[in-house]
Amino acid sequence: MQKITTIEALIECFDDAEPSEQVSVLKNMNIPISEFEKYATWQEDCYTRNCIARKDGFEFILLCWSKGASTPIHGHAGQNCWVYQVSGEVRERRYNETPHGFEVTNEAILNEGRITYMHDRMGYHTLENISNDVSMTLHVYANPIDRCKVYNEDIAAFEVKEMEYDSIEGEVVRRTGS
Repeated sequence: MQKITTIEALIECFDDAEPSEQVSVLKNMNIPISEFEKYATWQEDCYTRNCIARKDGFEFILLCWSKGASTPIHGHAGQNCWVYQVSGEVRERRYNETPHGFEVTNEAILNEGRITYMHDRMGYHTLENISNDVSMTLHVYANPIDRCKVYNEDIAAFEVKEMEYDSIEGEVVRRTGS
């Protein structure tokens, strides 16, 4: 398989891949940051969710992280989730829920070119931009996710949150961060 060097080629290859081949497609990426920048939107003190492509079997979302931005503890609605580190560094923490809260089961630093995988059967996770600058991650969901469980620290419980985009295929659709 040739290296994948454009987002269009990535979408086409992923669309044509059998489920067992999807991770191989992602590992074959060699896409320059400039390809992702045309989909990027930024908000201070948070991250943005930018839909690059959405089909029946998958969606590609570019998350653009301001310095220090992080997600709450969350799940993935039973879907496969791969995160590809486009630029910067992000820390991923995985958790199991216990009767007394959460325990960290794994922690990893994602630097440029690294891929991680997450599924609800593995627990929950958070991501945090630990770069001294902005960061970008490509999130690949098979299948698309419209809502997921998000832990609300204020009420010490999970809530179901509707997923929203800040942009779709490079066009801004929302002006506030996630």
